[in-house]
Order: sequence, then structure tokens, then C-alpha cells
Amino acid sequence: MPSIGVELEFGILDIPDAAAHFGRKYHVRGQSFPNTMMDLLNWESGIDVVRQIVQRYMKTPKGERIMTHSLSSVTFEAPLPRPGKIVALGKNYLDHIEETGSEVPEFPVIFAKFPSSVIGPDDFIPIPSVTSKIDWEVELGVVIGKNCRDVSEKKALDYVAGYTIVNDVTARDLQMSDGQWIRGKSLDGFCPIGPCIVTRDELGDASNLKMHTKVNGVIKQESSTSNMLFNVAQVVSYLSNSFTLEPGDVIATGTPSGVGFVRNPPEFLKAGDKVEAYIARIGYLRNKVKQ
Repeated sequence: MPSIGVELEFGILDIPDAAAHFGRKYHVRGQSFPNTMMDLLNWESGIDVVRQIVQRYMKTPKGERIMTHSLSSVTFEAPLPRPGKIVALGKNYLDHIEETGSEVPEFPVIFAKFPSSVIGPDDFIPIPSVTSKIDWEVELGVVIGKNCRDVSEKKALDYVAGYTIVNDVTARDLQMSDGQWIRGKSLDGFCPIGPCIVTRDELGDASNLKMHTKVNGVIKQESSTSNMLFNVAQVVSYLSNSFTLEPGDVIATGTPSGVGFVRNPPEFLKAGDKVEAYIARIGYLRNKVKQ
């Protein structure tokens, strides 16, 4: 059964197990502690309660603590296997705009990826029969923590639960032939997310985080979140002025330069390739490509 864990310096603490160990104080409306991230985010005080549990665990004498799990003994799934919405941005890094020969947008360029495209760390990115030109895009993922509608930029970060990594895998041939992006961005397996969610109190506005993509160990993209044209607060506010963002929604904030289709000659993913998307203080999202 899936569960929610917090990584500590000596292992991963299973939060539902710790909540049960400490008693009914940490139950929700008489029910056991949530064991999925979506359920946790839909509990308004869920993340605060997780902090309380971790603090209580750390104050417990070592001989009385429940066991943590080693990283090697845990299989990581996508933190949100089926987000309610995946809202994505195009053209949000100037260097990527320049490499594609596009014009600088006056406002965020928005599209969507279907939730059914989500896979987790170490899952295989498939090569569907409908495409032969599969590209990589490392992106900062913003996870919404509470209902968000018509919020100002000043208050926008209050609605952010945390951050993750999104690889906005793209079928370039479909993207170009369709004239719009949703199908080419939403094929099954085309949205790796992970390896975790780092909460906003750890990363603040997530600015100035180094990021890169490697394919088979070779760096293809290398940049920083400080180079985003529209920052996290601006994006959250802009989106919320058009539609409600809900707990567990994910915003993919765009990719920097270095994508495959603009290279000379163009480069695309093939069976057996290993893709590594990295963002500092979040970690590595690694996936292999499979026919």
C-alpha cells in the first residue's frame, strides 16, 4: 500500500505509521491519517500536522522511536500520481525562446497535460507508435496546497504547498502537426514527476535553483530557476485570476534552452536512453526510455 514519508537524515519516516504510534490526536475526523499526498493536501492543516509529527518524533528518545526506512528499501512513486490539473507554461525562459526563434510573450503561455500522462521516478517513458520525435524538458513543478482563486502576487505563495520536478516530455512531431500542444504533451508516460515534494518553508519562492537535464550522462540543459520570465508568484496569481487552482494541482513552469528538436542535427530520445532531470535542493528525477 502506498504511504507518505518524510526524509530525515537517518531514513524515511512513514508518517501514517508515526501518527498511529502517537495516537488519535493525529487522526482526521475520526479516521486514520491520510496515506496519499492528495488526501493530505486536501486536509487544510495536513502539512502542519506532518511537521508536528516529525517534531514529536525527533523529541522521542531514540530507543522508543519507530523504525525509519532506508532510501534503498523504498520505491518512490510520483508524489501525485493523478493531479487534478497539470497546468503548464511554454516560453518561460528567455534562452529557450531565443533557441526556438519565438517572440517574447507579454503574459504566460498556458497549456495543459492530462493527468493520465503522469509516471514516477524510475518508471519507463514509453515510445508510443504515434510518434518518433520524443524530447525532454526539465521544469520546476509547483504544487498547490489550498483552493486558490483571484489571489494577488503578494499572497500567491501562501497557496503553494511545495515544489517538485516535472519532465515535460514532448512528441515534437505531434506538437508541430497538430497546431496546438495538448496531444503531443499528454501521451501516456509523458509527465514524469518526482522524486518528492519539498515544502515551501524550505524553498521559499524557489528562485535561483540550479537545474539541468542529462541524457545518457551528457548535459543537454543547464540553467537556473532565476531565469524564468514569469516567476512562481506571478504565475500562480495569473492562473488564479482565470480559474480555481485546487489542492494537488501541479504547475509546470517552463523549460530552459537545450531541448533536442532545435539542436543541429536534432536529437530525440530512443529506447534505452536514460534521462536525468535535476533541480537543486529537490533532487533527481530519473527515467529510462522503453519501446
